[in-house]
Amino acid sequence: MSETISRPFTFVKEGIFYFSRRVPNELKSHYTSPRIAFSLRTKSPKIAEARARKVADQLDEYWYHLRCQDVQMPGKHMLRQQGSIPAQPNIQAPDVSFSSVLLSEAVSVYLGLKGKGRSITFHRAAERSCGYVIDACGDKHLEAYTRADANAFRDALIARGLSGSSITRVFGTVRAVINFAASEQGLTLNNPFTGVYYDRNAGVSERTPFPQEAIASVQARSREVDDDLRWLVALVSDTGMRLAEAAGLAREDILQDDEKSLFARVRPLV
Repeated sequence: MSETISRPFTFVKEGIFYFSRRVPNELKSHYTSPRIAFSLRTKSPKIAEARARKVADQLDEYWYHLRCQDVQMPGKHMLRQQGSIPAQPNIQAPDVSFSSVLLSEAVSVYLGLKGKGRSITFHRAAERSCGYVIDACGDKHLEAYTRADANAFRDALIARGLSGSSITRVFGTVRAVINFAASEQGLTLNNPFTGVYYDRNAGVSERTPFPQEAIASVQARSREVDDDLRWLVALVSDTGMRLAEAAGLAREDILQDDEKSLFARVRPLV
């Protein structure tokens, strides 16, 4: 068969995902076919799933209103004229046209492919950064974003009180998501979130080193209790490495050749 069921409300034909859903029996009189089917215009399972779910939700809402129209009006027999029945609201059929991908869909594509095996912080950074864009500019198709949107996004980040370095990280993540999703979809676009001006030094303060007396005090306290937590504190204070780097070391990685130092040398990690 050329068609195989892959995800809810979808099937695949020649590599393209299609939406498919049966029309409820009580609503078939409103349709010319017992089944609704059309192309989702994508080969990506993630995008197809998001689009199919959106259309299915729209259909559920639309069918609810159709059912309401077909229900007998309470007290209808008491009306003076049949034509005096209040008109039903004009409910529009769901829009099933797509030009590319929404930013929210782009995040799903990005994390679904590049997020495999990555840390939870990687996923949260993409979701949070693009969530800022959606809050400031709306969830648009990628090619619909403009430089005005990017500038409004920058202003929103500044209003949040983010420092210049934090804004740089957020913009970098947004650019990466858009560029990756556009490449996957075969879209050619100029990323408006590139080259946006802002003060990269705003809110950034220079870090001063800890006084040697404070380091010596921490190391002295670490010698008082012989356990793994104190070893970790002493190792970080003596080497300056990050906490995650120190916590991932094994005892055989530590080479102590200076009795004056708690941990003088660490085996290079490959």
